Amino acid sequence: MKKLRALIRLLAAFSALGSCAGTKPVQSVAGEGGSGAIGSGSGGSGATFGNGGTLGSGGSAATGTGGNSTSGSGGDVGINDAGTANCGLLQFKPTPKAADILMVLDRSGSMIDIPDGAPTGSTTTKWQIVVPSLEAVVTATQSSISWGMKSFPEAYTDSLSDCGGGVTSAIDVKVAAMDGTQMNDAITALTPAGKGTPTADAITQAAGYLATLTDTNPKYLLLATDGEPTCVGTSKDSTNAGPAAVTAIANALKAGFPTFVVGIATTKTTANTELTAMAKAGGEPIPATNPLAHNYYLANDGATLVSAMEAITGQISTCLFPLSSPPPVLNDATKVGVYLGGGMSKIPYDALKSSGWAYTDAADSAIEVYGAYCDMIQAAGAGEVQIIFGCPNINVP
Repeated sequence: MKKLRALIRLLAAFSALGSCAGTKPVQSVAGEGGSGAIGSGSGGSGATFGNGGTLGSGGSAATGTGGNSTSGSGGDVGINDAGTANCGLLQFKPTPKAADILMVLDRSGSMIDIPDGAPTGSTTTKWQIVVPSLEAVVTATQSSISWGMKSFPEAYTDSLSDCGGGVTSAIDVKVAAMDGTQMNDAITALTPAGKGTPTADAITQAAGYLATLTDTNPKYLLLATDGEPTCVGTSKDSTNAGPAAVTAIANALKAGFPTFVVGIATTKTTANTELTAMAKAGGEPIPATNPLAHNYYLANDGATLVSAMEAITGQISTCLFPLSSPPPVLNDATKVGVYLGGGMSKIPYDALKSSGWAYTDAADSAIEVYGAYCDMIQAAGAGEVQIIFGCPNINVP
């Protein structure tokens, strides 16, 4: 009789499992193997994630074995023999999508000046601030940013007129993945002795180059300059050079290439006005409630330039998250949850893409976060984002 009661209890336990096995949440961190999900039938394969971490083998109502731990970029939902997603919750940390940035770097003669307001006796020039700071940021971000560079103006000789340096279609470094060493070598090799500041022509040529790229990464221009444009073509025209630069940046935005503007050791009122206008025209200004505040990234020393560059690259690389496999039910926000931070603060779904998350396409191949939630992600870092998949008959928490 005792054996019969035990058998009845065992059968009741199996009945409680229902037809959807393995609803226990399975968590991973950067591809770390998790605990096995409960198998169903004769053997759906377990969920796999990371760069090869294996989660639980299928079995007859048996608990799967622990996964192998490897460092990875995210997780994939396992598929069972019936061709549907395994029932259960899969949690992973995604890797942000890469971006292409073409740095448009001012190497005009004024870059050898000592910044206004520098400590008495300082001999550090603007160029000496720029070079190590740019190199540090390029090195730190080359895994997610494909860098390229166009410097301007392009000639150095003293015999040239004030705007005789000119700009051609030449590119110092073509955009490529993991090219930090090439970028930094090219920056180091530059000499800040160009004649004039033909910003409009430099932006026009830079945007033209980006238009030739065929990869699917989002593309940006990053203008790093120490002040006001002075040239229209090869003619000195300080009156019209600023408006021409604003127009060129606006045209680049229309072509799909936003521009971030970094003002290097810039203190003049006129330079502040023109750089602010350029930042707004580029579509990536710093939000400012004070109408007199600058909307470009101001870098007066090495530390602030590094901070400005980190803020820019953070914006580019932290709010778009490709999914290595689609969710179990397409176009159903109840089957996916996006969370921020260790406290798992849930980011709401927002089909209008103004403040929350949404899919980027009908195939649900990527998730993008918008508005204030994107700002929070950028402040915390993309590694603090977690995405959880539910299953066909289980919503996410």
